[in-house]
This record gives sequence, C-alpha cells and structure tokens, in this order.
Amino acid sequence: MNLDKKFISKMLRLYGLVVVMANAVAVVVANLATIPFFEIESMHKWLAFLDSNKISNAAMVFAFLVPALVCIIYSERIFKSEEKIAKNVAEIPSVFSLSSVIGWNLYYFIEIPFVIYAKLKLGIQVKSILISSWGYSLFTGMTAWTISYLLIELLNRSIMLPRIFPDGHIQRASFSFRPSFRHLMIFCFMVSSVFPIVLLLTSLIAVYMNNGIPVNGGIIIISGLILAFAFIITISLSKIILNPLNALTATAEKIKAGDYKSRVPVVTADELGTLADSFNDMAASLLEKEFMRDTFGKVVDPEVRDYLMSGAGKASLGAALGGETREVTVLFCDIRSFTAMSEKMEAAEVVSLLNRYFTVLGKCIASHHGIINKYIGDAIMAIFGAPVESANSAQDAFNAVCDMRHALVELNREFLAEGRPEVHFGIGIHTGSVFAGTIGAENRMEYTVIGDTVNTASRLESLCKTYKTDLLISAASAEKIAGSKPLTFVDNAQIRGKEEPMKVYTFVQ
Repeated sequence: MNLDKKFISKMLRLYGLVVVMANAVAVVVANLATIPFFEIESMHKWLAFLDSNKISNAAMVFAFLVPALVCIIYSERIFKSEEKIAKNVAEIPSVFSLSSVIGWNLYYFIEIPFVIYAKLKLGIQVKSILISSWGYSLFTGMTAWTISYLLIELLNRSIMLPRIFPDGHIQRASFSFRPSFRHLMIFCFMVSSVFPIVLLLTSLIAVYMNNGIPVNGGIIIISGLILAFAFIITISLSKIILNPLNALTATAEKIKAGDYKSRVPVVTADELGTLADSFNDMAASLLEKEFMRDTFGKVVDPEVRDYLMSGAGKASLGAALGGETREVTVLFCDIRSFTAMSEKMEAAEVVSLLNRYFTVLGKCIASHHGIINKYIGDAIMAIFGAPVESANSAQDAFNAVCDMRHALVELNREFLAEGRPEVHFGIGIHTGSVFAGTIGAENRMEYTVIGDTVNTASRLESLCKTYKTDLLISAASAEKIAGSKPLTFVDNAQIRGKEEPMKVYTFVQ
C-alpha cells in the first residue's frame, strides 16, 4: 500500500476545520434557541454571576480546545504507519464528531464547582441551574456532533476513502469501530426525534413550573408514544433496507465461492428491487461466462486456457502472431494398428474407446505439468514447458510416459474384460527450441508450438515401429533425464529430413 500522506494530512486539517466551524454554529444556534429555564430568579442571578466573572467564556474555550486536541492527537496516532491510516480512516467522522460531545460535556463539568460557589455566595437554587446548564451543553454538543459528522462523513466517502481504497475491500481493514447503516439510522432517530421532543417537552414543563401551572401528565405520555412510534418506524425502515442488502451480501459471497446459480430474491419494486434484478442478471452472465470458460478448458488444455486469459495471453491474442521462443519437450503418442482395429468396430464404439483412452493418458500428462496441445485422429501431441515453464521439461515428459505405460496396462485389462481389443502405442520425445504462442487467422487462433523440435518428436514416434519399441527418446532429451533412470541406447537413427543421424534411446520398464 502506497498512500499519499500529504493528501491525507490536508484532508485531516479540513476535517478539523469542519469540527471548529460546527461548534461555532452550535453556539449560535444554542443562543438563538430557547433552553428551558427553571426558577427564573435563581437563573438571572446565575447569569449575572457568569457575566461578572467571565466564567462562561473560559469554559467555552475548553469546549473548543478539547475537540481540537482530540483531532490532533488522533491524527498523530494514525500517522505512525500506513497500516494504521488504512485501519482508522473510516472511523475519522465518528471520532472527530464525538470530540465535540466530549468538549461540551467538559464545559458542563467545569461549570459545576462555580455553581456550588454561587450557591454559597448568592443562595441560589443549584438544581434548576444544573438542569439548564446540562440542557445547554447537550443541545450544543448534539448540534455540533450532527453537523460535523454529516459533513466529514460526506467528505470521507466522496474523497478520502476512494483514494485510499481504489479497489474497495474497505471491510478488510479490521476497524476497531466500523460504522454501519444501522448506526446511522439510530443516529438519525436520536437527532430528528429524541432530542427535539425532549427539548420541547422540557421547555413546556419549564413554562408550566415557572408560571405555577400544574404539569399535564398527558403531554409526557403523548411524547413517549411519539418517540416509541418514531423508534418503531426507524427499526422497520432499517429492516426494509438492510434485509435485502444482507441477502445481496450473502448471495455475493456464494457467487464468490463459485456458486453462480445463486440468486437474490426480488421482494420490492423500488431501487433495491432494481439492484437485485441487476445483480441477478450479473450472476446469470457470470454463470454463462463460467460455462464458456469451462467449455474452453475442455476444447483446449486448462493451462492453455488460463494462459490465454492472462495478461500475456491477451497480449498475444491481440496480434496476428504472438508468443516467444523457449525450450520445451514435445511428446507424440500414436496408437499402433488403429486403422485395422477400427475397421472391426462400430463408429460409436471407436469413439467410446478413444474417449476412455485419451482421458486416462491425459491425466498422466497433466499430472506432470504437460498439456495436450491437440488430438490428431488417434494421436496425441503434448507439450512440456509451455505455456507454463518447467525446471526440467524432459524429465516431466519422461515421468508422464512411465505413468502412461502403467495406465495403459490397467486400461487394457478393462478392455479385455469387456471384450474389446487391446491398445498399444508408440511414443516419441524430443527437447529443443520452439516458437510457442498463438497462430491462425484473425477470427480463429490456437495456442501451439512451431519448430523443428515438433517435427523431430513426430518422426521419433514413427520410428518406434521400425525399432519395435513403444518409446524413443532423442539424445537432447536423454541428456536431461539420464540421471534419474538408466536409459538404453537403441541406435544412431536416420531421421527423415535430417542429414546427420541422431542417437536415440529407450527405457525398459
């Protein structure tokens, strides 16, 4: 992770400025609003005492200073490492806005000893003053909290988080406090319902008490019912929104795990229903693409499929001919006397036999990092060392041949038990340089290897008939596998198309 710390530092300073401005606006709003006063005579004496001693101004300095200090300390703490920044960046709106509440609570507690002093000196009623002071601190703190949280959260989601998490996955940062939609709904309930109703109710009660009017208990009951009704609406609305989102998240996790048949239930015709429909359409598209990918992996080798779908493969497909020169080992395997054998069988039986034969031998090749490049009738052309490089492609090919021999013995036992003819093969192996990449027309290409190495491996496979063996290995391949198994020298074979004879080997198993 490479974060732009200068940009983050600027944003944090902007967030701190938002907190200061929110507190200033909260003071103005609180002075304009009507805070409930009980026992007006005592309150007037207390306000005169505050004006004469400038206590209120001193306490307000702390109310502004504490949020600033909290923001600075918190910013310094998260700047210790990029990991801390990523872990705490989503918590900034909550922490910065909460600092205002801390500051105004401190304002209230600073006033308490002065209230006690005023009681002893002026003989005023402490209870009414403490309640009014608490109401002022609560109203101011709530106002500052609401303004700062909403503005910082908007800035954080619009600017900061997209820069720090350009690829998403914010939930993986393991926040100590992770704000959720449910928290926001409760926050809205507190700000829009609880606080205004409590403020209006206490103001009305204060008016009643100051004028000697008995407090009507019905007003308190109605206020409680309104709050309960608002709370039920908040919870219901929260569930209406969160239940479809939770279902969407659960289904997304299933699709992420590979279950592309999962779908989200569509239970509404609003924006959430549109989102669910779009998500289901996306899942259907992914299912179709996965089917195509799986089918593609059956038409070509899965490793070739993955290569062609990778960055290097896409780059090679973008050109008329793309690839690279590398050293590989090519294996050709052909069934002996297949034409004569197939003449005695129905076409469906031939296809069935070949499918089982190719499946068994294909597993042996794949288990040793080889790919089947193509089926040529009853023959197999396999490549070791491309598109995925191999430390010793000749050794991989040799190990695959050993497994193919064992697998063919077991397969022939099954064929004989079923009344089918035995199958025998001849294999040629050669190692050398080839051009490995995509070749073909603009509208149809295939991944293959081109070069003399391919032709030589094919010629060696044909020579198996001449030397009456099921395996011939070129000298180039034998040099790379000589240390693992004792190879048997066969002959200086004359390869069609080559002027010089080539030493060829086999392995008696």
